[in-house]
Amino acid sequence: MHCAQNRKLAGLRHDYIEDDSNMLVFSLFIALIIERLRVTPDAWQIDPLAQRWDTWLREHEQMRDWHEHELFGPLLLIAPAILLALLLWLAGGGVGSVLVSVLILTLVIGCRPQRKALRDYFLAAERGDEEALAEAAKILKYSPHEDMTIGRQVIWLNFRYYFAVSFWFVLFGAAGALAYGILRSRAEDYPRLMAWVEWLPLRVAGFAYLLVGHFSRAMPAWLRVLGRAPEQAELQLTEIAVAAEDVNINADDNKSEAELLVNLARRSMILLLVVVAIATLLGWVR
Repeated sequence: MHCAQNRKLAGLRHDYIEDDSNMLVFSLFIALIIERLRVTPDAWQIDPLAQRWDTWLREHEQMRDWHEHELFGPLLLIAPAILLALLLWLAGGGVGSVLVSVLILTLVIGCRPQRKALRDYFLAAERGDEEALAEAAKILKYSPHEDMTIGRQVIWLNFRYYFAVSFWFVLFGAAGALAYGILRSRAEDYPRLMAWVEWLPLRVAGFAYLLVGHFSRAMPAWLRVLGRAPEQAELQLTEIAVAAEDVNINADDNKSEAELLVNLARRSMILLLVVVAIATLLGWVR
C-alpha cells in the first residue's frame, strides 16, 4: 500500500514537472503575442526601470563603491533578477510563476520605438519620401558601427530584443530574461561582459539562420564566427545573416535588404519556438 502511494506521488510529481516545463513555451508564446499586439503601456519597458535602479545605486554612498567594482558591480546591478530567482524557487512553480514569467518577458522583450520606425521606414521607401526615410533610419541605428546597414541593424535589434531574451528565458526562466534585460540596458557600461553574455546565444542564433536560410552558403561564415573572440558581436552576427540570405541588393534600394533580413529574423524566432516546444515534449527542458 505504501509503495503504491509512493508511485502515485512520483507520478503526480512527474506530471507537475512536465506541465511546468510546458508552461515555458506557453509563457514565451503569450508574451510574444502581447508584445506584437502592443497592449502594454509605453512605460512598461525595462530600460527606464533599469536606468532608475542604476541611478539609485550610484547616488547611495554605501552602494557606490560596490557598483563601481569590476565584479560586484554587475552582480549588484542584476540583484533584482537574483531576488526574483530566489522568490520563484521558494514559490515552487504553478500558475503564479507563469504570470510572473509573462510579466517579465513583456517587460524585457521587444523594442517598440524601433518597430514603429521600421514600419515608417518601409512606408517612406514605398512613397520615396527621403526625409521620412532618413528620420526612421536614424531611430533604427541601434549600433553606431559604420558597416551596419539598416537591414543589419534590424537583425541586431531582433537578436538583442527577442532571440537573446528568449534564449536566456529558456535556460534560466524569468530571472534569466530579467538579468539579461538589465545588462542589455546598461550595455555601454559593460561592453566586454555583454560580449561574453551574448557569445553563446549569438552562435545559436547564427545556426538558426543556417537552418532557415541558405545553409551551405552561410555555414562557412558561421564556422568563422564560431571560434572568434567575443568582440564586435553585431558584425559577427550580421555576417552570418547576410550569408544566409541573398542580400546582394542595389545600393539605391532602401527597402529590399531590410525586408529580406526581417523575414530571416522572423523565421529564426519561429524555429526557436518550435525547437523549445519539441524539447519540452521530449523532456529536455525542465
